[in-house]
Amino acid sequence: MIIRTFAVFAGTAVALQPLPPVQWTNTNTLLDGFSGFGIRNASKTIYIENSFADTSDTEGLTLIPPTAFQFAETFRQDLSSWTTANWTLQRVDQFPENASGILLGPFRGPDGEVTYENGATTEEGYEIEITNSTVYIGGKGARGMFWGTRTLIQQALIANGSSLPAGRTVDAPAYATRGYMLDAGRKWYTTEFLKELCTYASFFKISEFHYHSSDNAPLNRGHNETWNKVFSHFSLYPEQNTELLGIIERKNETLSRAQFEGFQSHCAQRGVTVIPEIEAPGHALAITKWKPELALAKKDLLNLTHPDAIPTVKAIWSEFLPWFKTKEVHIGADEYDSELADDYINFVNEMSDFVNSTAGKRIRIWGTHEPSDNLTISKGIIVQHWQYGQSDPIQLQNDGYSLVNSEDWWAYMSLKNDHTPILPAPYPQFYNASRTLNFADVLGWQWDPSLFNRVNTTEQLEPGASGNKGAILAAWNDNGPDATTQLEAYYAMREGIPIMAARAWAGKRGVKITTENTNATIRFLASNAPGQNLDRRPVSLRSTSQVNRPVISWNQRDGQMAQTFGKGSFGPPYTLSLNVSSSFAIKGADTSLAISKVITDATTNSSVSTLVFTTADGFPYPLRNVSYDDYDPGHPGRIWTNVSTSTHEPVPITLPVRLRIETDIYNGSRVWVNEKFAGRFEVFVFGGRNTVFSWSQMALVAPLDSVDGGVDSFKLEDGVGMYNVTAGNGSYDAGPLERNGAVSGKSIGTALQVVVGFTMIYLLV
Repeated sequence: MIIRTFAVFAGTAVALQPLPPVQWTNTNTLLDGFSGFGIRNASKTIYIENSFADTSDTEGLTLIPPTAFQFAETFRQDLSSWTTANWTLQRVDQFPENASGILLGPFRGPDGEVTYENGATTEEGYEIEITNSTVYIGGKGARGMFWGTRTLIQQALIANGSSLPAGRTVDAPAYATRGYMLDAGRKWYTTEFLKELCTYASFFKISEFHYHSSDNAPLNRGHNETWNKVFSHFSLYPEQNTELLGIIERKNETLSRAQFEGFQSHCAQRGVTVIPEIEAPGHALAITKWKPELALAKKDLLNLTHPDAIPTVKAIWSEFLPWFKTKEVHIGADEYDSELADDYINFVNEMSDFVNSTAGKRIRIWGTHEPSDNLTISKGIIVQHWQYGQSDPIQLQNDGYSLVNSEDWWAYMSLKNDHTPILPAPYPQFYNASRTLNFADVLGWQWDPSLFNRVNTTEQLEPGASGNKGAILAAWNDNGPDATTQLEAYYAMREGIPIMAARAWAGKRGVKITTENTNATIRFLASNAPGQNLDRRPVSLRSTSQVNRPVISWNQRDGQMAQTFGKGSFGPPYTLSLNVSSSFAIKGADTSLAISKVITDATTNSSVSTLVFTTADGFPYPLRNVSYDDYDPGHPGRIWTNVSTSTHEPVPITLPVRLRIETDIYNGSRVWVNEKFAGRFEVFVFGGRNTVFSWSQMALVAPLDSVDGGVDSFKLEDGVGMYNVTAGNGSYDAGPLERNGAVSGKSIGTALQVVVGFTMIYLLV
């Protein structure tokens, strides 16, 4: 048997891997003069067997499982978009004789070939066989077939126009739960963004989207003069029980039932189940602001002994349970007062019974320390372990609980900035891939969902342990709604999702990630994941940087003061150069850029005109004075407030002016005024316990819909290279192994140096 990485013998210049990686076996068709199967040159027909087309999975968590035919239609759309060809999908009783194209049907092998690591047969298993002029994808279930289509697209992308050799693979995940959590309780995300993120994650065979729908800012961080003014949010809008409107502060930052169900349906069509979370009895400030009588002394904790506390929580769940198209939901139950353990356990068990009797669903909770001599949490409840001291995975397994691995050391991010000085934080602002690829700081020991303990490395679960459902990474918005843009949440998880998904799929038994090419692999596959454009790049620029040609170059002529481009946004890295003679505004789908007045002294009401980026959710970010040399070597983009060389005051702009904005996700958006470095767009971040304050970078996408006002010339250029890390006199390309302080002594720099110049309008599409 010959087993090798498909990308190597597909003739690519760099041996990229699909993620998750797969093993292939060559077949005798290689001896028949078969020259390979090329997606772009193949017959543009997808056939699906009628006997399989209406198959829907029953073992997954979604209550709205697509049929195999519906998954096939998603596949057809992806192929049509990628190849810019008109692919057709046909149901057939049997495949035509001498058919060419892609064939979809059931898995043809024994059940024992497609099991989870615990030995249970899984509908997520699939086979792919490439022979002559066809590719056959067979799924044990409808999702299994869909995961096979993800592998085929990745392999075809990696082949980069070369034919795929004859071969066969059989593949199945080690764990059913392969997920990511997004904190939407402290930052608003639109349904469009949520759907795109789901589409991106599904390309790497993620199975769950944990949607953290409600939360509040930590009470010990920020302008907390009055507890009921601390930021809190509930992101679902009640439509039946109008009394519940008391938990809503910002109606325009909520999802309606139709929107939430559309979000769930979109994810389901790509194999991903949305697991909604409504947080209580901790992190419950949205409730206690509405009903202050329900609060304990720590105002974001519910007083569970109050007669109206649990009925209020049940009323909230009664409103939203009909929305949730999943067999499992998350009730939060995080970080409650351990001295009230019995009250906590009674609440969790009562909510488990309530949710099950009301909607037939099982609940999840965060692992939380509850020392009780009298009570235990019901064994039917799933515990999401996140930190030692809160729960112990081995004890949970031994006691017969189901659990999910979200151990914070590998799984957590605190978007934009960490919890310094609170321990065991700091959490990285970007997913720390080194902790997955080098678990417990052991080079080459790749994490999988059985691995929890980085300190005592012998204390892990057995691979495929009966209680271990899998793993979920977590992106937290502890720094509040203005600390990130929606797209910066994607930047934080961009590498983490494919790396974690690959290791959760492989488990202990599967193919490891080839770390020599991880950077290039993720960069390529992430940019080309079909059905989404979170990188905010036109198709022609997603896999290569066209550094010799501008994306847009325009100058005003004949007194023309406005121009419509209709290109939405352009994501980092980029350089935007402007010659400006008077006030202007450039608008896009995600941001706008303008000269605006900013109040600098609330007492005197004095203002200054400066350059301001404003995001679609209404947060303004003025250009602030920052020294070029100020940075924190261990944390990209952070500047401590005790650094004296940066004032962080708004930078006055005097017209006319030449502006150059250079943006990458680590340095953020930095500005040169008349060729002199002036500062950057940034956000103030409160440190843990209101100490050790800092400023952090904002990486803002370039608006490309229209320009209006005194812009004499306008030029957008793609960045030269993705990221550049400087160290002494040398530089190297930064990748997952080298970010977030994984390599000491490195400071994040930029390689976005380009020539400023203007020509007539030119658009790349």
